[in-house]
Amino acid sequence: MAETFPMTAHGFVLARDARAAGREAELYAAAEAGRLSRVRVGVFREVEGEVAASGPERDAARYRDLVRAAGISLAAPVFTSYAAVALAGLPIVGAWPCVVHVMSRDEHGSRRGDIVRVARTAEIQTVPSDGLTATSIEFSLIQLARHASLAAALVATDAALHVSRSAAAPPPLITLAALRAEHERLLPYHGSRRVGEVLSRATTDADSPLETMSRLVVEECGLPDPVLQHRMRLADLDRDAYLDFWWPDHGIVGEADGRGKYLSGDAGTAVAAVLAEKAREDAIRASVVGFVRWDWSDMWRRAPIRDRLVAAGLPIVRKPVRLIVV
Repeated sequence: MAETFPMTAHGFVLARDARAAGREAELYAAAEAGRLSRVRVGVFREVEGEVAASGPERDAARYRDLVRAAGISLAAPVFTSYAAVALAGLPIVGAWPCVVHVMSRDEHGSRRGDIVRVARTAEIQTVPSDGLTATSIEFSLIQLARHASLAAALVATDAALHVSRSAAAPPPLITLAALRAEHERLLPYHGSRRVGEVLSRATTDADSPLETMSRLVVEECGLPDPVLQHRMRLADLDRDAYLDFWWPDHGIVGEADGRGKYLSGDAGTAVAAVLAEKAREDAIRASVVGFVRWDWSDMWRRAPIRDRLVAAGLPIVRKPVRLIVV
């Protein structure tokens, strides 16, 4: 790139810095030529430095850039809802928005451009987050549940609650008890029923967004509620297996397979992982009545999961409902 502009720690090029250096015309010429991309008013990024990932990862990176750019432009913002969740590194499903949620300084909410100010109707706690200031994770998740779809909010909430089986893993960001206590503290408030729908489904036992979404599919289809992360002893392999979904009354196992974990690393490691998973699956199948596996594509279509589980022997026990709207 011919021009080299001064950049912030996050790789942003600011119009105010270019203006101070007498290079504002160069900056806008570079943007016009496609060498700089506009993040928001007065904030640009070199195209060569943009995240190369595609799909959800790229969209999440775009949104974090938007939030960080707002942090430069606004006076002492306190981020919440989607913005705070993004800064915390939590996932959602569906597209990240084109607006940034910050706390209002009073009890009145408003929107101006891409900034949504959330009414301050109760005392809030703030925390440092990625070099910026955000509301506490419990308050942020409650605001997300007010503003997002059930699916998006539940994925983020499950990720924040997740308790890993690995002793080396960090602790969960929040507990379900703390989330419920914050919900009770804020009552009554607009959108509390939407939040209650998320909290009634939230769990510490979802190992991935796909597992969270799969639970919603099971509920949508009217299938029985599963036991999550059931431990099964595989005597032949001298190890335990943790089943994503287990229906003990029917002897049926469901596995939500993102596949990425088997395809990472070098070729030898990938092959060993696939072989180990094949041995695990064979051992489980020998101990149960039915074994059903699905992936993201099946989840979005829903019917493949329902049809395979019904074929394996699961009954429809309630009226199907529509839950996943993203």
